Amino acid sequence: MCGRYALYGPKSRSRSDERDVSATDRALVQKLIDELLETFTPRYNIAPQQGNPKNYVPIIRRGESGELEAVLVQWWLLPHWSKEARIRHSTFNARIETVGSLARCLIPASGWYEWQELPTGNLPWYVHPSKGDHLLFAGLWDRWERAGEAIESCSIIVGPADEAVEPYRDRAPYTVADADLDAWLDPQHQDPDAAMSLLKPFGHDAIASHRIDKRVNKATIDDPALIEPISEER
Repeated sequence: MCGRYALYGPKSRSRSDERDVSATDRALVQKLIDELLETFTPRYNIAPQQGNPKNYVPIIRRGESGELEAVLVQWWLLPHWSKEARIRHSTFNARIETVGSLARCLIPASGWYEWQELPTGNLPWYVHPSKGDHLLFAGLWDRWERAGEAIESCSIIVGPADEAVEPYRDRAPYTVADADLDAWLDPQHQDPDAAMSLLKPFGHDAIASHRIDKRVNKATIDDPALIEPISEER
């Protein structure tokens, strides 16, 4: 599963560092993330929540005109059919087996946290890109409307962990290959089985991890020191 993650980045980019957005869909997605991070307050301990727009997280999706857009939504999926604005069961993760026909999105992250279960207690690890740009979690989103109130929300898709994450957890966030980003975000691509076939774990080559301090256990703590590596003896 994925119950905590981080999103941060540079506050500005020089013109010489601008991306060629005509190169790939991935470059265009990353450009949107870069632009978003110009004004987004870095967050190092994002936790799922309901009902607080101040804690909304960014997603990348196709807008009504078909253009890629970055928007802020609640990280706790509120289905359009819900009678209430809050739901009791946890929907911040969606199992890959139940992707269904909800609208799809990408959720950018700088890394996420896993807790390794040991007889002596749970040890937190920070999982992050081994190189390159931000991670892109595959996600689902929906829009709930009642009596003039509207809430857009998302869920991170998780599936069986591969060898890169299995030492910590049996399930992990899934992503989409760069070549499949357009198909994943295409609202006309409605076949759930075809959509599910685009999903994959990040893989050993794409991510790295290191031990971090147990301060991360407390969701109210949010500072850059949370992602700093510590000695594995601690």
